[in-house]
Amino acid sequence: LHCHSNASNEADEAVLNAMNCPESYSEPSDVYRQAKQRGMDFVTITDHDSLEGVLKLSGGSDVIVGEEVTCYFPEDHCKIHLLVWGLDSIQHAEIQAVANDIYQVAEHIESRNLAHSVAHPVYRQNDVLERWHLERLALMFKGFECLNGAHSALHREALEPFVDSLTPQYIETLSRRHNLSPRWPEPWIKARTAGSDDHGLFNVGRTWTEFPADASTVPAILQCIREARCQPAGEAGSSMKLAHNFFGVGIRYYARQIAGPESAPAKLLGMLTGEHPSRFVIAVAAVQAWTTDKCSKIVRALTGRIHAPAGTALLFDILGKSIFQRLGESPVLKAAMKNRAAPLAEHAAMFNLVSGVNRDVAEGIRQAVAVALKDGCVGPVFDAISAVAAHQFVMIPYYFALFHQNRERHVLERVTGHARPRGRGLRVGLFTDTLDEINGVGRFIRVMAGQAQLHGASLTVHTCNKSPLESPAWRKNFEPLVSLPMPMYERLTLTLPPILDVLEWADRQQFDAIHLSTPGPMGMMGWLVAKMLRIPVLGVYHTDFPLYVERLTGDYRLTSAATAYMQWFYAQAAVVFSRSRSYLKTLEKRGVENGKLRLLPPSVDSDRFNPDCRDAGSWLKLGVKEAYRILYVGRVSAEKNLPLLVESFKLLCATRRDAALVIVGDGPYLCKMRDALAGLPAYFLGFQDDASLRVLYASSDLFAFPSRTDTLGQVVMEAQACGLPVLVSDEGGPREMMDDGLSGLVLPGADAAAWSRAMADLLDDAPLRQRMARTAPLRMARYSRAHAFESFWAAHVAAADNVAAAKSVDAVSTGVEQLTPAASL
Repeated sequence: LHCHSNASNEADEAVLNAMNCPESYSEPSDVYRQAKQRGMDFVTITDHDSLEGVLKLSGGSDVIVGEEVTCYFPEDHCKIHLLVWGLDSIQHAEIQAVANDIYQVAEHIESRNLAHSVAHPVYRQNDVLERWHLERLALMFKGFECLNGAHSALHREALEPFVDSLTPQYIETLSRRHNLSPRWPEPWIKARTAGSDDHGLFNVGRTWTEFPADASTVPAILQCIREARCQPAGEAGSSMKLAHNFFGVGIRYYARQIAGPESAPAKLLGMLTGEHPSRFVIAVAAVQAWTTDKCSKIVRALTGRIHAPAGTALLFDILGKSIFQRLGESPVLKAAMKNRAAPLAEHAAMFNLVSGVNRDVAEGIRQAVAVALKDGCVGPVFDAISAVAAHQFVMIPYYFALFHQNRERHVLERVTGHARPRGRGLRVGLFTDTLDEINGVGRFIRVMAGQAQLHGASLTVHTCNKSPLESPAWRKNFEPLVSLPMPMYERLTLTLPPILDVLEWADRQQFDAIHLSTPGPMGMMGWLVAKMLRIPVLGVYHTDFPLYVERLTGDYRLTSAATAYMQWFYAQAAVVFSRSRSYLKTLEKRGVENGKLRLLPPSVDSDRFNPDCRDAGSWLKLGVKEAYRILYVGRVSAEKNLPLLVESFKLLCATRRDAALVIVGDGPYLCKMRDALAGLPAYFLGFQDDASLRVLYASSDLFAFPSRTDTLGQVVMEAQACGLPVLVSDEGGPREMMDDGLSGLVLPGADAAAWSRAMADLLDDAPLRQRMARTAPLRMARYSRAHAFESFWAAHVAAADNVAAAKSVDAVSTGVEQLTPAASL
């Protein structure tokens, strides 16, 4: 009951009108044919303020004459679209004459007993619509379009509870509030309609209105609408639908008004809209059977590019190869072309093709840059930059559609009064650049995800890893577009996430809050998702990156750049968590507002990490023969202050050889550390899973963690939970996770001799060591996972509520006093 033809020849957007680009190029006969092919019993066309399109079909017993009337509230020029059916040319002219006053339109439609429905009632077409207008619409009109194939399902989720809330008593309340008498019999019962709102000839007949079986004629259909005996059915809109409609209109505009419909590029693009001639289908099928190199040559020939590609020609070359190859691999798109249908109408398959092409483009450009740099050429790097820019320009309809579809999430709550669920019903998306590695960040995330499942909360962890170690239900992993070694840390991988895939996924999930665990590429993706969904960002300061950069490079410029970036990144967050009290002050110095800061309680899994895990015989299996074992667990990197541990252990070994240093983990300092400790009882065990790690904790004698940059030190907590005395630095967060003199010792972070003496003293003082071993698990018992999760989740609920409160204030009476006296007519 809502679709368009080329009679909708003016666009709502001023830019499109300036370009003389209409909203639709669809021929009325094509609209009719597609509707019938998709099972519609009756067909209408509802062009903007025009009957021209549908009158080309009139005369058939299954055609309903209709139009989409643009009308306005006279008080503030709030634009409303109204679908009207069963009218003639005279009635059309009469309605258009009063369209600037929606009250006169309502009076006219009721006096003529015209079937109608308010189109997309909660869509703010000119950013004026509020609850005040919706309440007046409920008093004036009988029908409401509850399902629109061009708008997100969020519109229906917000609108229908409002329609459901209408009762005789509430209608009477609204009538008194607005001093406006309700129209139509039983005004609390609304006709609920649906329509595709199709402009590109892709979705006609995918969203429809259902009627009783006895409504077998056009007059019967119209009467059912007047009596509210109908219901919406079919698909809601999506960002991909909207993007493909943009592409469809753009391709037709290019073919008709720029290149000419008979030009080779126009025919090539016409494949996507189903407008190519049959001989072109045969040509494409033949091309798909050839190698990608031949496809590339054909594309170059079509565009006159014969020589090796450069600049944006590089992009076109890669695109040509990729599109032809991936079209041939898609049965759905191949079938669409074979049947002269529009591949752009196959939204899921088309998006999969675009996603695959994006990967091919990224890899192709990476290879071109790698070859150029290997040959010592700089020019191709700039060519690659221009290719990337051109490629992103082509993707603009997708990005626009994704952001456009979500721009009114909170406005919908304000207009309809229907709030999304909070508390355990909240949906949180967590974005992290590390999960599979051995570190406290990954441990924290896994704990929170496990607790979320245990408590029935919706927490989805997003990663970008080519080969994830595990894929539990709570994890969404994206295959990276490009993977490169991390600068200054080649054992770690820097990945470039597939931006479009991430945004499309998040659009379908409709999160209520975003949690950023790391400030890397995936952290940036989380920020972008939050911008798209207009939801709050919460970040946790797990790692002091500026201090890491300073310790790793010693370059003040890089350190300053890292500091500036971290300040910007965490300034985007509504809440910034610190893992320790000491870092609250650090974050304030780094420019984070005090009002944003929250202390995130630490936690440790005492069921998994406890003294009962001790197995003295495990050392023999590992080849460790010394009587005492000093354990380190964590990233083997210089910023962990491991050179100090090396020096202190050397000093210890100068006086005794009964103690072994056991290193668990991996990192860029591993080779240097191994060389520095050559000939000494030092053992490097590499990566160890939790089952092995807890045995190593419980079976050791001391835990040494000299890091001065850690914000918490999860391994320090796990070691204590297993009954292991700990030695920590007097700088950073780990010192807060133990009791100095009771569960371990706090030592100067730059004094290797002090560390060596402390190790020797504790190894020689068995009673003290044993007392610490008994005290440590008791301290760790305070840090329950359940308490940490409750604090974590409550902060996200509060942030989401604050945003909702700010953007969705009660607007039941908003604007009544501000409007002119005409509001009470």
